[in-house]
Amino acid sequence: MQASVKIMDIDVDMISNDVLIKEINEYLTDEKPQVILFASTELLNLAVGDESCRKLIGMADLLLPGEEALLSAHHADVLKAGDMVVSCKSFGLVLEKLTKEDRSIYIVSKSDNDVYLLKEYCKRMQPELRIVGSCVYTEDLDDAAIVNEINSHVPDILLVDLKTGAQEKWIMAHVPLLNARLCIGIGGVAGLVMAQEKKIPGWIMKLHLDGLYHKIVREQSVKKDVRARIFRKKVVQYNNQIDGQNQKDDGK
Repeated sequence: MQASVKIMDIDVDMISNDVLIKEINEYLTDEKPQVILFASTELLNLAVGDESCRKLIGMADLLLPGEEALLSAHHADVLKAGDMVVSCKSFGLVLEKLTKEDRSIYIVSKSDNDVYLLKEYCKRMQPELRIVGSCVYTEDLDDAAIVNEINSHVPDILLVDLKTGAQEKWIMAHVPLLNARLCIGIGGVAGLVMAQEKKIPGWIMKLHLDGLYHKIVREQSVKKDVRARIFRKKVVQYNNQIDGQNQKDDGK
């Protein structure tokens, strides 16, 4: 099943996990580079007020919900129960179901720690996937050198985790130059993926602060729920504003 929903007038693709897995395995046999973006609430908030950002995400082959908060007005629980993609956690299912043909991945992220966590995640979800290289991206790096480095490894998948907005600009500017068959952007929602790889630091265990650590993790979960409610309110306000403008135009 594949369709789309409008979230603040931006089309977000709705696709089942099975269809996503099938699509990606097909993308990996295509010579033309494909782009999948897992959208965050931050990205959609940015795109609503920035036409250039809206155009960039419109260039993606698939714009998928990267966090359930995006679907707070679209019955995310029902969609999830129906095996639809509702967050970037579906990326893990994709890795598990990759057609075993010596697939490879290159990772671009914001820090050494994030690169490490993403490597651990990829290896756990698909042990046969070859991690052929990685890069910690900073704005002072030479983009041409990064592209050459990636191309020298000819990865099947390029996984990009950069700052929201800057990530989409970088991907769309460089994907035509890349040898990778599929580029997947998870910046803004990568924390949802990497959280599964984070372990309680040893020094916290030695100080017997693991109870406090778990408390902080629970509080972060509560903050996520708050963000979902805030985003839902923004969606309602946006829709009401559009409805009001349409009624005003109809009355002219």
